[in-house]
Amino acid sequence: MKNTCVKTFVLILITTHFLAPKAMSQSAPADTPSDYFNRFNTFTQKNLNEASALLNIRKLASNKKAIESVRFIIHNSYAQVVINRPFPPGMDSTVIRERMRVRDFNKILLIKIMEDTSKVLPQTTNTLFLYSKIEDAAGNSAQLARLTEQFIQEELSDSDIYSNRAGRYGLMIYKKINSIPELKSLSQKLVQTVYNHLEKGQIPASETLDRFKSEERAWYRYLYAYANYLQSGKETDLSKKKDYLKKAFDYSPDLADINRKTAYFYDMILILEKEKDSFRDDYLTFLIDHAANQKDLLSVLLQITLQQPEYKEKLKAAYIKVKGSDANFGKYWIENVNQHAKAAHPISLSMLDKSTFSSKSGAGKWLLVDFWGTWCGPCCSEHPDMQKFYDSTLKNNADKITFLTIACHDTEDKVVNYMAEKKFTFPVAMSDNQIEKTYKVAGYPTKLLVTPEGKYLIVPFGADWVSFVKHYVDL
Repeated sequence: MKNTCVKTFVLILITTHFLAPKAMSQSAPADTPSDYFNRFNTFTQKNLNEASALLNIRKLASNKKAIESVRFIIHNSYAQVVINRPFPPGMDSTVIRERMRVRDFNKILLIKIMEDTSKVLPQTTNTLFLYSKIEDAAGNSAQLARLTEQFIQEELSDSDIYSNRAGRYGLMIYKKINSIPELKSLSQKLVQTVYNHLEKGQIPASETLDRFKSEERAWYRYLYAYANYLQSGKETDLSKKKDYLKKAFDYSPDLADINRKTAYFYDMILILEKEKDSFRDDYLTFLIDHAANQKDLLSVLLQITLQQPEYKEKLKAAYIKVKGSDANFGKYWIENVNQHAKAAHPISLSMLDKSTFSSKSGAGKWLLVDFWGTWCGPCCSEHPDMQKFYDSTLKNNADKITFLTIACHDTEDKVVNYMAEKKFTFPVAMSDNQIEKTYKVAGYPTKLLVTPEGKYLIVPFGADWVSFVKHYVDL
């Protein structure tokens, strides 16, 4: 993947899931953590300036409430310009020289950050710093061994390998040294230590998890899935290989994790050097190649399809092979969807036309809910396609699915004027300022799909939601 594509994707991923607006101050605002964050990015990627970069990262680190922002910027956007990443084939030589100049600048800046007198910056940055030194020590086995042992001692002796991404860098170091014969034993020690921490760090799913714990859960699951995938690649015993791939399958991102993709996106790109959202297909391929029975394949395909409903036809084909016909496939599908979904809360809201919407009146049908606001650019940008989907599909399947959009943090006048100006006719209810809290809406737009039995799941943010809904509901 080209580096520019990665940056574009990350920018979209981070900035298009809008938070609700806050009241604006009338006075000139003081510099905020976001200002320091953005300036540091500018002075390390575009307008290279060591003094200005150091000033802004120090300002950010001095705010105790901004520690998560410090970790995010150091180990995500900044790590991208420090680490020696391969250049795509055919890249213009001028672009390559510029990226090398940026990287060389940041390698020097990294040393300055480590020399900072505060504890926060050196402690936060040490994992990246050691990895960078290991990169620079390529070809020197003695130095690689010393630095790897230092990494294990300083960064893997603690059970927390998430905060400063020690788990990520440990796996990246393993990939660097595993092919060196004299470091084989050390590389196995390293990867097993990381693996053990990832296994112990798993966080059970719970509706009480806040945003930060949900992100941590998603990170641990993705890296543990990858670590098992990695272990499977070196295993010659087919039974053990299958066990590793099964774990990689089980811990691949679920729907909750996918909605927290920012938690592991940079890890995925930096470790794998490509996008690989799941390891489920790898397990499926193994089962097919090694003549697994059809019931095993059906079970695996079900788990894949619940996360990626475009697999539904393959699931149906496997179901027919096991059951002999597709007579009860619809029942089989909805029972499993309900089993993996959460109980939906009742919705009763006033519509723009002054009628009252009640989810109870639509019992027995699917319900698609969209949380949005006129202030939300990404919400509004998808409305033309939403109107087309409403006209072409949803209205024609009114006996199967109900559609409701909920305008949040908005005024009725603004919403009415917006709908009239754009000539949109899809149904809109005004939020009661509680429903988004009840469903713990973390960003906008957010879509829920409620089953006829009253269970709901969150449509993954960034996914092709039209395709997702069509496959889930059979539209």
